[in-house]
Amino acid sequence: MNPDCDTCKLPINPDSVIYETDQWRVLLANDQGYLGRCYVTAKNHTGSLGELSDQQWKEYARIVTLLETACKKALGAEMFNWTCLMNNAFRKQPSKPHVHWHFRPRYRKDVSFGDLTFEDPQFGYHYDRDQQRNIDVKVYMGIRDSIKKSMD
Repeated sequence: MNPDCDTCKLPINPDSVIYETDQWRVLLANDQGYLGRCYVTAKNHTGSLGELSDQQWKEYARIVTLLETACKKALGAEMFNWTCLMNNAFRKQPSKPHVHWHFRPRYRKDVSFGDLTFEDPQFGYHYDRDQQRNIDVKVYMGIRDSIKKSMD
């Protein structure tokens, strides 16, 4: 834990936790512009991909497999975008980057979950940074539970 790191200081909402290992935490994002969007964050402050240990890489690889498989099964996702940019950490000095991944399941067809329909008009192209969607707690918890159950 680095007290100067914005990521280390973020409070963890237990309702958003989908999966954890010794090294990583998977959280369902509040923004569900892409159904099933998650953050996969190193539990220990690690500043770059080159600093990840062999154990962190091994656990991360397992999470990739579990999360992609779960989102295919639970939500019908067809492909996935993984990004690890950390640009915001360098906007102020001194910079304090913390390895985390943005995970966006992608859908060729519209997908319904609860009473909502989720569209992915940019399927097959770079994700749309402006595609955001806040949803009610009941639907949010349903998405979380569907992914968690499919990871078992």
